[in-house]
Amino acid sequence: MSTFGLIRGMRSSRAHRSRGRGRGRGRGAVMLAQPATKVHSAGFGNALQFITSIKLEELEKQRLAFEAHSTVLEKAAACGDDLPRRVELLLDAVRSWRGSGAIDSSTFIGGRFDLVSLDLFLLQAHKDPGFSPDVVKDWADTLETHIRHSMTRFEFAKLFGGLFNEWLSSGDSVVQHESSPRATPSDEFVEVGRKEMHEQQERLKSIIFETKVVDTEGLFAYLTDLFSDSSSFEVLESMRRGIENFGEDLQSRVITADDMKWVIKSLLAADLMLEEKRNTLREFTQNPTVLDELATIMTMRLGSLEAWSWPQHGAQVDMRRALNGKYRAFTDPDVLDALFLQFVGVMWQTKFKQDCMDVFSSKAWKQECPLFSREQLHDRQKYFGESPANSIHSHRQTLRKEHFLVGQLSSRVDSTPSYDDWGNPDKTQLPASHVKQELLHAVATECYLNSTLHKTHTVFFGVSETWLNFFKAFLQVPLTFKDGKPGDAPRVRQCGTPISYALSAFFGEVVLFGLDVAINQRANGLFLYRIHDDIWFWDSNSAKCVAAWTEMKKYAALTGLTFNASKTGAACVGTDLAPELPSGEIRWGFLRFESDQSRFVIDQAEVDKHIVELRRQLAATKSVFGFINAYNKYMAFFSRNFGARPTVSFGPALCLGQQHLDDMIDTLARIQRELFPFSSGVVGHLRTIIAERFGVHDLPDGYFYFPISTGGMELRNPLIELLAVRDAVGPDPASEFTKQMEKGC
Repeated sequence: MSTFGLIRGMRSSRAHRSRGRGRGRGRGAVMLAQPATKVHSAGFGNALQFITSIKLEELEKQRLAFEAHSTVLEKAAACGDDLPRRVELLLDAVRSWRGSGAIDSSTFIGGRFDLVSLDLFLLQAHKDPGFSPDVVKDWADTLETHIRHSMTRFEFAKLFGGLFNEWLSSGDSVVQHESSPRATPSDEFVEVGRKEMHEQQERLKSIIFETKVVDTEGLFAYLTDLFSDSSSFEVLESMRRGIENFGEDLQSRVITADDMKWVIKSLLAADLMLEEKRNTLREFTQNPTVLDELATIMTMRLGSLEAWSWPQHGAQVDMRRALNGKYRAFTDPDVLDALFLQFVGVMWQTKFKQDCMDVFSSKAWKQECPLFSREQLHDRQKYFGESPANSIHSHRQTLRKEHFLVGQLSSRVDSTPSYDDWGNPDKTQLPASHVKQELLHAVATECYLNSTLHKTHTVFFGVSETWLNFFKAFLQVPLTFKDGKPGDAPRVRQCGTPISYALSAFFGEVVLFGLDVAINQRANGLFLYRIHDDIWFWDSNSAKCVAAWTEMKKYAALTGLTFNASKTGAACVGTDLAPELPSGEIRWGFLRFESDQSRFVIDQAEVDKHIVELRRQLAATKSVFGFINAYNKYMAFFSRNFGARPTVSFGPALCLGQQHLDDMIDTLARIQRELFPFSSGVVGHLRTIIAERFGVHDLPDGYFYFPISTGGMELRNPLIELLAVRDAVGPDPASEFTKQMEKGC
């Protein structure tokens, strides 16, 4: 048997790893999501629950009416051998129903006949003595089946409505998505206990409730020194006088209804308040009388500014989870306080930004290069027709002032992100992404400009000293840590790259591309299968793998990189593993490579950990739909990490073999047995829950798997998918290669 070496290494020095779906080590917990709708706010959920309740009431009325209507079945049964009369009764019942599920005369019943045709057939049955009674009996049976099916549809509609209402009222529909610290981003996990939130909240308390000593005298001296020359001091004094006058004028200002409109819009844009209060603000904008009253109250509060204070009960802190998994602490003030603080804040923003613009435009602001004098500008305009307003410097200054100088402050009271009358974002407002484009264009333009003027921008491979200094400044970011001692000075980063910057990804790929080339050159053409810093390589010649691993360690030492030993491993098939190679295991998702079997096998110990987590998540749900949601997500998670999903390049996972599919089937069946030891799998467990909560028994299996859109429960059963493709996968993938070799010989 020929030897085969396989090695995998992952770097730990990279600050951030973006890995493909299913490539993680299988840790974490699956995210909960709604079966049919997106996550929504509690306010929306209450409205939806109210609407659903009304529809359920109407549905129940129709169900009871149809139940009374369906007593015709008893009358039809009493007809005995009078089959035409039996058909007439049933036909009249079907035709006379006008509620939900009513049919018109052209609708085919049971795929057999429509009502108009049946009238003609029935007339013939009355008149024609040779008409077969078996045909008439078949008509009666078809009509009875239609009526019974209609009754069943009402019962299942009632059940679905009850399940939906339970889901809304339980809180499962508004669950907050969180990420397990062990989960990869693409695996979409959640820790139901919100451990992260509580940890961050405690950390927040330890910070905000401790007095921080500030050397105010030293700070004042530092700022004074910044404005020590005559021109700077003049600007500072002008700013001080302006701020003093502004404060006085603001306190005596009369607020109008128009002011309240922009205050409400800017408050909605701030995303400070919970949805219920945001809806209240939107309603305010539709009522001029309310706006006038609010303006009067705000004016009174301005006039008695010294008396303002927070309510005695304080403001509640709301820990909201951002998309990056971190929690931020929001306060939820009452509506009047929020409006007042928003007005005052925006007014001071506009004032201070204008003062900053004045400083920027004054002589106190140092320029990169000397400016033309008034006489020089006059001469250039006279002889060259140049206008100062169209100069490069003018355009550069405009760009800086409009986008990058105190850009988070409002320029005008109506310059906050624009909202329509209902508080929805105005799509014509300049988005933040546009500002980023501005920066990109500025950098590119300045690059061309400097290349032309100073010949210092590098066009080919190689970086100028100017850019190297810039890169160094970027990487040497000063950092402080929350667990540091109070007063500790920031420490300059000397290793690695900051997370989530485009430059960080650029630096990482430049460094690791050097590794790609090094291995290719020093390991005789060996190729690294690399997903960022997740590195795989293999060869039939173990010596080449040893050479590659040796070169990797050398390259890492030269560049300051390190390998994560716990995630680095090697395996060799057909002979002993070379001692120079790492001895760790080769893992992919829930799979572990076994050299003696020459294949990946499912690590049942890892599966056991997730069975415990799934059991905990299922127990935390409060509704049937919430239960199914958690179960479906986790089943998809298991399937992904078992590695048998089709790919674009290879199609179905024939390379894993039928034994691997059998292992998957057995493992998924074991998961169900351990989760539901006292019932026949998940279907039996759900059938028991529904019987206990809703009194509905004997549900057919198909109902659990029907899509939500057709009134079913959309339960996922990965066993069906695996069993459907099992016979298409050969029992021994290696035998196929042997056959091809024999054909070649």
